[in-house]
Amino acid sequence: MRKVLSLILIVLMVFLAIAYPLTIFDDAARVVTINSEPKRIVCAAPSTTKFLQYLRMENRVVGVTNQDDFQAERIGDLVPLNVEKVLSLKPDLVLIFGGFQLTEVSKLEQQKLTTVVLNANTIQQILNDLILVGTILGKSDEAKKLVEQLENKYLSIAKKAYNIPLEKRVKVAYLLDVPGPEVREIWTCGQGSYLNDMITLAGGVNIAGNYAGPNGWLPISTEFIVAQNPDVLMIANYLPGAEQQIVEKIKQYSAFKNLKAVVNNRIYIYDGYLLSLPVPQIIEFVEKFYNDFYGGK
Repeated sequence: MRKVLSLILIVLMVFLAIAYPLTIFDDAARVVTINSEPKRIVCAAPSTTKFLQYLRMENRVVGVTNQDDFQAERIGDLVPLNVEKVLSLKPDLVLIFGGFQLTEVSKLEQQKLTTVVLNANTIQQILNDLILVGTILGKSDEAKKLVEQLENKYLSIAKKAYNIPLEKRVKVAYLLDVPGPEVREIWTCGQGSYLNDMITLAGGVNIAGNYAGPNGWLPISTEFIVAQNPDVLMIANYLPGAEQQIVEKIKQYSAFKNLKAVVNNRIYIYDGYLLSLPVPQIIEFVEKFYNDFYGGK
């Protein structure tokens, strides 16, 4: 119901003249009033910064967390938020993630800070949030055009993937950690996650796709991975330049030596930082996934 209400309001905002004060529903089902076009924005989570960058509105960002790769004034860690530091930057809007950060929202509101929660779990919700942020910033037309471009791009891939017979689709495991003797449990994307959406759109069959967890993420064991015997291993990397080291470590891991993915050298390394964020930039990975799964055919 929350997402339906948000989508209805977004559609109305796009097709009607935008005027402030503007009232929106955010991803925490909160009703938020934006009194004027935000000029000074604190991004209290890296994912929120990416939306402004995609809209080319990063010049309005006056503060980011220590975990952000964007260069701006640091406000400290994601949790607990340094509310005093946020206040010192005099923002007219704070963008924050949901999930584990949701408890921080009340602290910001107690200081009369206008706060909007972005917490997309699916590709469609990411696109909805792009329109929502664009509308809040007075850039709804630009946001709508960007959404149409992203939709056209991933739907063209999805149409090709749709024609692949089920029995010929590759079985995929996405791993947030590099397996090894010291790692018995590995987090992955499951039902209800945007990454599961992306794998499916690219024609892959996620070995954890039938399982749910917080925001669609859950831990799996090496035994489960071996039992599923995926055709493709997708590994998250957080250290640029370490791609080949990761591949070699997986190949040398005795538990995985007979996996189809290892035997056939189908181990693919991706930017784990970016793919951990539900942001529009990652939607373009659908094409890369498809090319890795099927050689671009």
